[in-house]
Amino acid sequence: MRVILGVGGGIAAYKSCDLASKLVQAGHEVLTVMTESATRFVGPLTFRALTGNPVGVRSMDEPMGPVSHVKMARWAEMLVIAPLTQNLLARLSLGLSSDLLSLIFQGYLGPSVVAPAMESEMWLSPQTQARLEDLKKDRVISVVGPNDGRLASGQSGPGRMAEPHEIMNAMWALTRPKTLQNRVILITAGPTWEHFDPVRILTNPSTGTIGLILARELTARGAHVILIHGPRVEEPLCSGVEYQEVVSAQEMLEAVESRIGEADTLIGAAAVSDFRPASPFSEKQKKRQLDLMWPMAVNPDIMAEMGTRYHDSKILIGFAAETDNVLAQAQEKLQRKHLDAIVANQVGRHRGFGKSDYEARIILKGDGPGNFQSVSKDELASHVADLLSVLRPKIGGNSRSPL
Repeated sequence: MRVILGVGGGIAAYKSCDLASKLVQAGHEVLTVMTESATRFVGPLTFRALTGNPVGVRSMDEPMGPVSHVKMARWAEMLVIAPLTQNLLARLSLGLSSDLLSLIFQGYLGPSVVAPAMESEMWLSPQTQARLEDLKKDRVISVVGPNDGRLASGQSGPGRMAEPHEIMNAMWALTRPKTLQNRVILITAGPTWEHFDPVRILTNPSTGTIGLILARELTARGAHVILIHGPRVEEPLCSGVEYQEVVSAQEMLEAVESRIGEADTLIGAAAVSDFRPASPFSEKQKKRQLDLMWPMAVNPDIMAEMGTRYHDSKILIGFAAETDNVLAQAQEKLQRKHLDAIVANQVGRHRGFGKSDYEARIILKGDGPGNFQSVSKDELASHVADLLSVLRPKIGGNSRSPL
């Protein structure tokens, strides 16, 4: 993607260096345009070194030759302004063109992402909020942040610039088709922990990554996502996602039961432990106290239970992680659990858990024999989103009505 990175004059400009680097590493072509006050915090040479492209500052600068502001406005596929200071916000919203960045902004017609950064009192003032609304009129603009945190003054509160990964997520979301608006999707992700005692657990290698990627993709498509996940799953900040952490399989079942009434779709991507200790200890057991045989109990099969109760009213998509006879076992689970679709994926032999790529196939009812496809988790999430765009909510599925 061709990106213009606009940098306003605030201390948060140092974060824009990291953002520029990450954008280039992600394969984007980046041209940086700074306000003159921004150059007092970070030198243009820094951005030139990070992006490999010339940097513009003043209205007469010509990083793309004569009439650069016109050429750059037409060249860009995405405009990112980070940090967006209060002064810069006011100038842009009023249509002032006093420097190269404001000239480009006035002539740019594509999608934009802005990341405000200022003191809390400045951010919360009615004037600032009014200028922000003016800025968004007749434009496709995603506002990211500001976050709560420590500010330049030493005080804490709203006004801290969003992190680079949040800004990049917002950029990416602007490019996704909004095919799932008004949908409410419940996802389970990650492992469960079944405690033998306070320091010993039965679990599996799941990292919850596919659930997090699904949440990001489906949110970007316009859905409201509720993500119920197991312990130690990293929660990247993703606007629009509700996160709820649980520990055991029983806790995950109870959480699903409490939230499924809100959703039209349930995606069971969690790697739920099949067994749990029948009688866990409340205190740590010494080695000499332990038997080599531990009585076990069977955990609930969450997707099977939901399939029995909700196959007529909810779209149900499961996951089948298997080491052998994967497609046959996935098809058996599809039928037995009353699912609408299942993602069959090969695990073991250095594949599956914690890996960026999958050997996977989405199987629907009535599908015959087929082959696996090598896909990234991002691609798989996109395929699932495409499927949900076709599968309309069932009667009683509780999708949200348009406002």
